[in-house]
Amino acid sequence: MRGFNEKFTQKMRWLRMALRNDAKALLSDTNGKAPKNAKVMIIGVGVFLGGVLALSSFASNDKVAQQIDLVDVVPEAPKLTSVDLYDFRTLSEQAMLGVTTKSLILKPGQSLGPLLQKNGVDPNTAYGVTQAFSKVHNPRDLRAGQKINLYFENGGTNFSGISLKPNAENTIFVNRSQDGNFTSKKISAEFTKTLVRVDAEIKNSLYLDAQALGAPDKVIVQFSHIYAHSVDFQRDIQPGDKFEMMFEVFRDHKGKTIKAGDLVYTSFSPRGKKSEFFLFENAKGREGYYDENGKGAKRMLMRTPVNGARLSSRFGSRKHPILGYRKNHTGVDFAAPRGTPIMAAGTGTITRASRFGSFGNYVSIRHSDGYVTAYAHMKNFARGIKKGRRVVQGQTIGYVGTTGRSTGPHLHYEVHKKGRKINPMTLSTLSGKPLLKADLPAFKKRMAEIIADKAKTQLAITPEPEQVAEVATGTTSTGSPSVQ
Repeated sequence: MRGFNEKFTQKMRWLRMALRNDAKALLSDTNGKAPKNAKVMIIGVGVFLGGVLALSSFASNDKVAQQIDLVDVVPEAPKLTSVDLYDFRTLSEQAMLGVTTKSLILKPGQSLGPLLQKNGVDPNTAYGVTQAFSKVHNPRDLRAGQKINLYFENGGTNFSGISLKPNAENTIFVNRSQDGNFTSKKISAEFTKTLVRVDAEIKNSLYLDAQALGAPDKVIVQFSHIYAHSVDFQRDIQPGDKFEMMFEVFRDHKGKTIKAGDLVYTSFSPRGKKSEFFLFENAKGREGYYDENGKGAKRMLMRTPVNGARLSSRFGSRKHPILGYRKNHTGVDFAAPRGTPIMAAGTGTITRASRFGSFGNYVSIRHSDGYVTAYAHMKNFARGIKKGRRVVQGQTIGYVGTTGRSTGPHLHYEVHKKGRKINPMTLSTLSGKPLLKADLPAFKKRMAEIIADKAKTQLAITPEPEQVAEVATGTTSTGSPSVQ
């Protein structure tokens, strides 16, 4: 630093001396007197002023050089984090730009355009936002309860855009561009997919026990649909029956579970009879659940075409509640509240949907392999249910009632096989549709992969051990739950 100052002082001294000598030479004649020629004087003054400017510039450049010599590290421009990129602007930037956010919750029947106009956006702007929004998301898919953020700049006077999160994976932004038009973009979040298990015995009910151990509603519903063809959940299960579910979950970068995926493996042992099913996609891209032999879980007919019902009368001989004498009961009766939906037990064609004597409102459906199902005493028929209409398994065809010869609201359900009436409770013996032979090698390979995954998959939630009484010591041992 000291050497730099001495060098700078020496240069300044030399420049002042040169400037002074040049000025004297131009502003004096050979005798040392001022020249009388005005032109010479003007040139002398110009040289003097030019020298002053040069001196100032030189000093300024040396100062800049001094500053650069003193800087050790030049910091790089700050980089945006993933959060900044996701939100486009940080909160501090929004505050600096005067951005005001207004959050709204969609109500039933509301649409995007009218909602914007109701909150101070002019009709032309609302139309432009809706058009841009529709390029990345269908406005008709907006649902009541969804949250929409409206953004205003300049202290809340200038509308600048919206954002919406229609589901866990996506966020939609519509922003005003520099030309005044609106542009949209959809940002999809990436989640990590993993497998978890639920493995327990029924204590209260399948739903309550599975939910308490970490199984989401979607997975429990999938499980019940798999076994609905072979198990009557109202009558066939009891405390102590074992069940197991292995399913997919999607988690964010913090490890928080965002949503549930598919049920990959199931095991259920009602009354000690175990049955397992594996999720498999065949060569045509169709997914289904199959047992170890490749037979499908989905049977041709369901045993119970109404949920939450009580079996009030079985198949066979009985004393008729109205006629008073013993008579063969050609079906089973399910007592349920009036208006409870009745489902088609299988896919087929409706052969009758009308009033039918003592059966009241009556529907019959023809299925494959000579099977026919019948549903009686309905309160009314579902929309579109009429003769000749094709229905699919699980479709609502009517509602529980007490029409015809009936003592109370219930469903009389019959199954006919090639004209002979059979006990619907024996439908569990109907086998599911098997895989094609060409699909079996791929299925066996996939089944082995699922079994290997199950061996290393953790429980969704580790249950709290029950208190175990130590008879000899009189002490008890307890544990606390832990989430994997």
